[in-house]
Amino acid sequence: MVIQRLYVFAFVLSTILLVLPACNKHHGPDEALLRELDQCIKERATYYAPREHQVDSLHALLQDSLSHIERFEIYGRLLETYRSYNLDSQLYYTEKRLDMAQTPLGKQMSLLNYAEVLMRNGMYHETLVYMDSALLVPLDPVLEPYYNHLRRTLFGLMEDFAATHRERERYYRITQQYREEMMAVHPVGSFLHELVRADYLYKEQLYDSALHVLAAYEQANRVEGQYEEPVFAFTRAQIYRAMGNKSQALHYLTLASIADLRNSIREYIALRELAVLLYEEGDVERAYNYMECAAQDAMSSCERVRSIETSTAYPVIEEAFMQLVHRRHYWMIAMIVSALVILGLVTTFLLYVNRKRRQLAVLNNSLAQRNEDLRRSNRIKSVYVRRFMKMTSIQDFDDAFLELFPDFVAQVQSLLVPEAELRIKPKERLNTDLRVLALIYLGITDSRQIADFLRYSLPTIYNSRTRMRNLAKGDREHFEEKVASL
Repeated sequence: MVIQRLYVFAFVLSTILLVLPACNKHHGPDEALLRELDQCIKERATYYAPREHQVDSLHALLQDSLSHIERFEIYGRLLETYRSYNLDSQLYYTEKRLDMAQTPLGKQMSLLNYAEVLMRNGMYHETLVYMDSALLVPLDPVLEPYYNHLRRTLFGLMEDFAATHRERERYYRITQQYREEMMAVHPVGSFLHELVRADYLYKEQLYDSALHVLAAYEQANRVEGQYEEPVFAFTRAQIYRAMGNKSQALHYLTLASIADLRNSIREYIALRELAVLLYEEGDVERAYNYMECAAQDAMSSCERVRSIETSTAYPVIEEAFMQLVHRRHYWMIAMIVSALVILGLVTTFLLYVNRKRRQLAVLNNSLAQRNEDLRRSNRIKSVYVRRFMKMTSIQDFDDAFLELFPDFVAQVQSLLVPEAELRIKPKERLNTDLRVLALIYLGITDSRQIADFLRYSLPTIYNSRTRMRNLAKGDREHFEEKVASL
C-alpha cells in the first residue's frame, strides 16, 4: 500500500513538472489556426517549388534567337516572378530592362521598376531621383496608378522611419495625398480602390469605417485563396491592433501569414508582427520559431529592409527563448532529482521489508535477493546519474576542457590570420567561438548537437562557424579539419 502511494506521488509530480512549462501556449479558438501555420512553416519549401519551376521555365525561353522586344518582355515576366520572392534577382532583371528599354513607355516603366527595387533596399533618396527621372517626359497614363502606388508606399515608409515628429507628420500628409490620388485613378469597387480607401480611413483613425469597407468588398468579391487575401487580412490585423483588440489582431495576422506562405511570398510583414504579438502574449517558443522563419525568409529574399526590421525584435525574443530553454532544463533536473529521491525511498523501503520478512533459516536466499535488488537499483541509479551529470557538467565545460587541453587556445590562434584576436571576457575562460571549436575538436561537428550542448540558438552556431572560417589562415574550407586534428 505504501509502495503504491509512492508510485502515485512520483507520477503526479512528473506530470506537474512536464505540464507547467507549457501551460501558457493555448490561444483559445485560434490554437487550431496557429497549428495550421506551424505546419505551413514546416512545408514552406513545397509552396516555393511552383515559383522556382516558373523561373526555370522563363529562363529556358531566353534563347539567342529572341528579338529585342521578346527578350525585353521575358525579362519583365522574370522580374514580376521574383517580386516579393528574391529582391536581388528582381534587381538584376530590372537593370537588364532599364539598359535595353527603347520606347518611352518601356523606359518609364523600367525607371519605375528600378525605383521600386531601390525603395525595397531602403535607398529612399535614390528612389525619388529615379522616379523624377521617369517624369522628364509626360507620364504615360497607363503608369499613373503604378507611379502613385510607389509614391504612397515610399512616403509611408519614410513616415515609419522618420526620426522626428515634424517629419513624420509631413510624410503622413504626403502619403494621404497619394492615397487620395490612387483612389481617384482606380474605379470605385475595385480591389485597389477599396484597399487604399480602407487604409486611408485607418490612418485617419476611423477604424469602424475602414473595417466596413473591407467587409463590403469581401461580401461582393471572393478573396479567400486569391492574391488579395493576405493584404486584406494584414490590413484588418493592423486596424484591430490599433483598436486594442489583440485577439482579432492575432487571428488576422495568422491568416495573413498562412496566405503569404501558401502564395510563396518571402517578403512579408505579417509573420514578424505575429511573432511580436505572441511574444507579448507569453508564447515565447512560437514567437521564436516564427521570428526565425521570418529572418530566414528575409535573408533568402535579400530584403534588406525586412532583415533590419526583423533584427530589431529578434534578439529580444531569442533571449526570452533561451531563458525558456534554461527553465525547462532546470525543470528536467528537478524531475530527475525527484525521481532519484523517490527511487531511493522505494529501494530503502523494499530492503527494510525484505529484511523483516526473512527468517534466519533462509538467510542466504534473503541475502541473494537483496543483492539482486541492489544491483538492479544501482543500474537504474547509474542511468539517471549519467543523464544528470551530462546535463549539469556543461556549467564546468570551460575548466574541464582547458584542464585536459591547456594549449588549445594558443593552437587555435596559430591557425588564424595575424590580425585576428580571440577576445575572452574577464570572468570567462572560453568565448562562444572557442566553445564551438572545442566541441568540434572533441568530434561533435553537427551544428544542432553543438547548439543543444551549449544551449545556444542554431543561427548563433552557424554565425560562429562562418566567422571563424573567415578568420582562418590559408584554406578556409579545411579550417575545422585542422582544428579537429590539433
